[in-house]
Amino acid sequence: MLFATADLRAAAKSPADLIPLPAPQREGGMPLMEALSKRQSIREYSSKTIPDPVLSNLLWAAWGYNRPDQKKRTAPSSNNKQEFSLYLAKGDGLFLYDAEMHALRKISDQDIRKETGKQPFVAKAPLNLIMVADTRQQSSLTSSYANAGFISENIYLVCASEGLGTVVRGWFDAGQLHTIMGLSPDQQIILCQTIGYPK
Repeated sequence: MLFATADLRAAAKSPADLIPLPAPQREGGMPLMEALSKRQSIREYSSKTIPDPVLSNLLWAAWGYNRPDQKKRTAPSSNNKQEFSLYLAKGDGLFLYDAEMHALRKISDQDIRKETGKQPFVAKAPLNLIMVADTRQQSSLTSSYANAGFISENIYLVCASEGLGTVVRGWFDAGQLHTIMGLSPDQQIILCQTIGYPK
């Protein structure tokens, strides 16, 4: 099933589809040097669901506001363009992370995890994040690739701290995934990242 872009945009703005997340834990956690020591890529995942408090920490660390009064993020972006949207492909549907509300917006009920990559594990892992850049905001794709790397490394570090496994991926059918997600021509998928508890 394919979704019309207009329908997805409407769904993303519907208050009824807003799912609040618990407040992120902004203190504590694993010391930075220990998290760096434990950082690794994992490609085998259990089916265990990521609890909401852990998901909250993960999304905030990835692309949340650490200075909300200034609308500044946990990850840098070239010229502070903040061109990224962070989508979540889970077993119960496709979601968009709303950093301002620190909430999820339900986009569809469709499980598109297997479309987020060509490796077999992506279809069963509990979560695949999809980093989507708005090319109208950032004139250079080189900058967007660098910015996606900053987001990805934040994810790696919080996964190490939370006992999660993760792997960043560039091997996916961008055209197919773009169509399935109902993205606009100005939106470009840069990277996907699988997250879950190691098997």
